[in-house]
Amino acid sequence: MFLLYAMFTWSKLQMGGDEFTDPNGPMYFKGIYHFFYQYNPYGPHWANIVWAHSVSYDLINWIHLDHALNPTHPFDINGCWSGSTTILPGEIPAILYTGSDTENREVQNLAVPKNLSDPFLIEWVKSAHNPIMTPVDGIHPNFFRDPTTAWQGPDKRWRVIVGSQINGHGTAILYTSEDFGEAGTKYVLKASFNHQDHYVMGNYDPETDIYVVETDFMESALQLRYDYGKFYGSKTFLDSEKKRRVLWAWIDEMDSESDRLVKGWTGLQSFPRTVSIGKSGKQLAQWPIEEIEKLHSEEVNIHDIELKGALCLKLWALLLRRVVSLKADVEVSFVLPNFEEVEVIEQNLVDPQLLCSKNQASVKGLVGPFGLLVLASKDLTEQTAIFFRIFRSHSKYVVLMCSDQSRSSLRDEVAKTTYGAFVNVDPASETISLRSLIDHSIVESFGGEGVACITARVYPKLAIDKILTFMHLTMELRVVEEHRGAVGGKEDGSWPVYSVAGVLSVEAGAPIAKNNHSEQPYRTAYHFQPPKNWMNVLLLLTLIHVAVIWHVLFVRKMDGDESADPNGPMYYKGIYHLFYQHNPYGPLWGNMTWAHSISYDLINWVHLDHALNPTDPFDINGCWSGSTTILPGEIPAILYTGVDGQNRQAQNLAVPKNLSDPLLIEWVKSAHNPIMTPVDGIDPNFYRDPTTAWQGPDKRWRVIVGSQMNGHGAAIMYTSEDFINWTRSGSPLHSSNKTEMWECPDFYPVSVKGEGSDKGTKYVLKASFNRQDHYVMGNYDPKTDNYVVDTDFMDRALQLRYDYGKFYASKTFLDSEKKRQVLWGWIEETDSESNDIEKGWSGLQSFPRTVSIGKSGKQLAQWPVKEIEKLRSEEVNIHDTELKGDSVLEVVGLLLRRKNQASVRGLVGPFGLLVLASKDLTEQTAIFFRIFRSPSKYVVLMCSDQSRSSLSDKKKFSENVQFALFLCSDFPSVILCLQIDHSIVESFGGEGITCITTRVYPKLAIDKEAHVYVFNNGTHHVKISRLSAWSMKEAQFLTHRKAPFS
Repeated sequence: MFLLYAMFTWSKLQMGGDEFTDPNGPMYFKGIYHFFYQYNPYGPHWANIVWAHSVSYDLINWIHLDHALNPTHPFDINGCWSGSTTILPGEIPAILYTGSDTENREVQNLAVPKNLSDPFLIEWVKSAHNPIMTPVDGIHPNFFRDPTTAWQGPDKRWRVIVGSQINGHGTAILYTSEDFGEAGTKYVLKASFNHQDHYVMGNYDPETDIYVVETDFMESALQLRYDYGKFYGSKTFLDSEKKRRVLWAWIDEMDSESDRLVKGWTGLQSFPRTVSIGKSGKQLAQWPIEEIEKLHSEEVNIHDIELKGALCLKLWALLLRRVVSLKADVEVSFVLPNFEEVEVIEQNLVDPQLLCSKNQASVKGLVGPFGLLVLASKDLTEQTAIFFRIFRSHSKYVVLMCSDQSRSSLRDEVAKTTYGAFVNVDPASETISLRSLIDHSIVESFGGEGVACITARVYPKLAIDKILTFMHLTMELRVVEEHRGAVGGKEDGSWPVYSVAGVLSVEAGAPIAKNNHSEQPYRTAYHFQPPKNWMNVLLLLTLIHVAVIWHVLFVRKMDGDESADPNGPMYYKGIYHLFYQHNPYGPLWGNMTWAHSISYDLINWVHLDHALNPTDPFDINGCWSGSTTILPGEIPAILYTGVDGQNRQAQNLAVPKNLSDPLLIEWVKSAHNPIMTPVDGIDPNFYRDPTTAWQGPDKRWRVIVGSQMNGHGAAIMYTSEDFINWTRSGSPLHSSNKTEMWECPDFYPVSVKGEGSDKGTKYVLKASFNRQDHYVMGNYDPKTDNYVVDTDFMDRALQLRYDYGKFYASKTFLDSEKKRQVLWGWIEETDSESNDIEKGWSGLQSFPRTVSIGKSGKQLAQWPVKEIEKLRSEEVNIHDTELKGDSVLEVVGLLLRRKNQASVRGLVGPFGLLVLASKDLTEQTAIFFRIFRSPSKYVVLMCSDQSRSSLSDKKKFSENVQFALFLCSDFPSVILCLQIDHSIVESFGGEGITCITTRVYPKLAIDKEAHVYVFNNGTHHVKISRLSAWSMKEAQFLTHRKAPFS
C-alpha cells in the first residue's frame, strides 16, 4: 500500500526559543540513503540553520559529509530551513527548501547536485531562478515554509504543497509546475503543530487535486499522531529498494539550556521506522527498520516465570530479568485470560496523557499497570516505566499505554513528563505487545504492533544500566515459552506473558570512534546524532590535538606490528581507496588481511569492512601485500600475495563483487587462483608483493613481483593477455647483486620538466630492503621491456631513498584526477612490543605525499598533498628575525631564550626546529641542518635527533639519530617543511628532495605541554627569512557498517 506524505507547519507552532532540528529531505538514491537535517554548526541553540548531510548504506551506520546547503545568498541569507527532496526524470535529485531572505521573508528555493557522478552527492548548486515560490497574493511572509516532496499528476505537471497559515488557520498551499496511484491507496497528510506530529488519512484524486479526509485533525478520540511523546518535525521518504516508507523525527531535549551548553550538543533523531497501514485500516503502524538486527548481540529470553498477585502487592514491582546495558532492543507480549472486573472510563472524554499522569506506574489498578521498567536503579528510586492499563468503555475494552518519566531522574532541573496513548487492540482476543528501544537516554516504545508509539527523553543520574519487567496488579501473570501463535490462560488463573521475545543488548553503531559515557552519559549509541552543537547524530568524539606545518627559510651569508604496508591505493570514480595490511586480532604481526578505507580528499577517511580475508587454501595463512590495477571497462583488480597451507607464497586475483557499489566494499577472489606460482627455481619464501600492472604496445599486461634470486634482490616480470594466465619473462626487469630480497617493489613513470634533450619521462623503480625504501631512476623501453638505470642501488654516496627515517614498504598510485603520483609509506613503531600490546595498536601510515622530479633531475622530490591545507586553522608567522648563535626562540608566544641545547656546536649550524619539546627542553626532538663545504660546492646535512625525545624508561629506540645529505645548489637558502602529529614528525628538506620521518614517544611534551622552538646552536648567526606555522584541525576517521576497528 503506497502512502504519499506531505509535511507542513501550522499556525499553532510555538517557535519561541526552542531548538529546531527537523530531518530534511531523506531519500534513497542509487544504493545510498541520504539524510539531510537542520543543524547549527556554531552552537547548541537554534540559529545559523544549514542543511547538514549524512549518508548510509544500511540506515544504521552513518558518514557525515560537508553541509549540503549554507545560507550564502540573498534568498536564504538568514537560514536554509526545512524542505524535501524529489527525484526528477533522468534520476536527478532536487531539493526544495525554505530560505529566509534579507527581509526575513520565507521563500521557496531549488538546489540540485553539482556532480551526478559523485555517489555521495556532496556538493549542491542553488538555482539561478531562486526564489521559485514567494509569499504573494495575501500569503503571510512569516508563515510560508517547508515544501513537501513533489509528485506528478496525470497531466505530467508537478505538484508540491507548502505549509502556511491563512486567516489564522493551518493550510497546505498547493503549487503546480510543468518543469519542475493505485486502487485501495490511502493518502496520508501529516502536519506538525503544538510540538506534535498529527496525521489524517484520506482519498486523493490526482486529476482534480481534491483530497478528502476520513476524519479531520483533532476530530478523532484517538487524535492520530505519529508518536505521543518527544517526536516532532518528522519526515518520510520512499525506500524504493526495499519498497517501504521510512520515517524520521527530531527528538528534542528536556534538560536546561545551560546543560546543553555544558555538554556541547542538543537534539537527536529517532531511530528510523517503517510506516504502513495498521490492521484496522484506520491508523498507521510503525516499527523499527529491520536493519536494527545488525546491532543485536547477546540475547536474553524469559520463559515460564509466574508473577503472582500477592507477591506483586508486597513488592509493587518484581524483577524478572536484568540486562546490564545502556542500549537494548526489548520485545514483550502479554496475553490476558478471561477477566470481568476492570475499571470503567469514557474514552471520548478522557485525555490519555492526563490519565497516565494521574495513574502512574506505582498506582495499583484492577488490570494493570504491567510492562517494563527501563533505565532503573537497583533500588528503583530511578526508573522509566512503559506500561499498559485495561479499562472498559461502553461495550468494548480500552487499552491505555503510558510512558511514565516522573521518576526517571533524581535531577531536579529536567522535565519529567508522562505521556499516554490509547492502543487500538482488543485485549480479550488479541495479544498486547510492547517493543522498546533503549539507547542511553532515549526510550522509543511501540505498543500494539506499532499502532501507538511513545518516545521518551530521560536523564537518569543513577540508573544507567538496568532493564526490568514488572507487574503491579491484584492478579497473577506467567511468562510462558516464547513462540508465535495463540496462547490461552492457565488453569490456575495465572496470566501468561505471551513472550519476552529477546531482551537484546546492542553494540554501539560502528561509526562511533569513542563514547565516554562517564563524561557524556546522555550521548546515544545507535540514534543519529551530530558530533557537537545543535541537532542530533551518531557520536564522533573529537579529540583536540595540534598538528603544525612549518615552512622555514633560513638565510645566511657565508664568510669562508605487525606489518602495516599500504596496499593497492587507487583513485576510482571520484573516491580514493587505501588498502593496507592489518591484523584484526591484535597489535602484533599476524593474521594478515587487506583492510580498506576510502576518502574524497585524502584527509578524512571512512573505514570499511576488510576487502580480503585469509579464507581460501591459496591464502589461508595470510593475504599479504599487493597492488590494484584498473582494467578496461573501468574494472578495478587486486593482485596480492597469498600464503597457502604449506606457507608458500603465490599471487592471486580479486575483483569487486558489485561495480555499482561506489565504495567497492565486497571483493571476490578469482576461481583461477593462484594465478602466479613460485616455479622454475623461485624460492617460495621470497616471492611476493606484485606491483600495479601496465600494458605495453602489444596490449599485453606486465607486472613485476619482488623476489630474491641467487641471494640477490630481483623484480621478476610476468606478462598476460587476459590478466588471468601469466607467463614469466626470460629475465627480471632489474636486479642487483648488492641487495637481498626486494619487498613491495614499485615501478612508475615521472615526467621530466626540462628543456631540449632533458624533456621526457623517467621511470622509477623502488625496492624495500634492509627496512629502508631505496629507489633508482632510469629509462624504460616498453617495446623490449629493457630498463637501464642512471645509477644502480647502493652505487652512490647519496643512496637514493624515499625517506631516511621510519618509512617502509611504501606504495604509489596515479591520481588521474589531479595528474599526480601520490606516495604512502608505513611508519613502524620504535618502542617495545610490550608497549604495543599495552596500547592496543601498532603502526600507521605516513601523510600522503606527491612525488615528482627534483630540480636537479637526478632525484625525486616529495611534498605533502595540497589537501592538507584544509586542516589548517590558526597561523603564526615570523619574518626577518635573526637568530644569534646559541639561542632559542619559541614559536608560540615568541619568547626568546638562550640555551646551549640540541647538539654539538659548529660554525654554521646546527640550526632548525625543536618540536614536541617540554617547556624546560628536557624533552625535545630536533630537526636541524649543518652546512659544510666540499671542494667545489656546499653540502647540507639534515638530521633528526631523537636522543632526547622522551624521558620514558620503557622506550628503546632503534634509531636515536637519523640523517641524510643533500646538495644545496641555491645556497644560501635552505627550506624545511615539517608535519607534527602527536608522535609523528615528517620533515621535508630542500623542497622535498630529502625526507625524514620520526616516531617519538614524549612523556612530558604532550597536548598543551608540547612546545615548538626555532634554535641556532652554531657560531654564526642565522636569519629566519620566513616562518609560517599552522595549528591543525583533526581529520575525521569514521567507520562504515561493522568494520572491526575505528
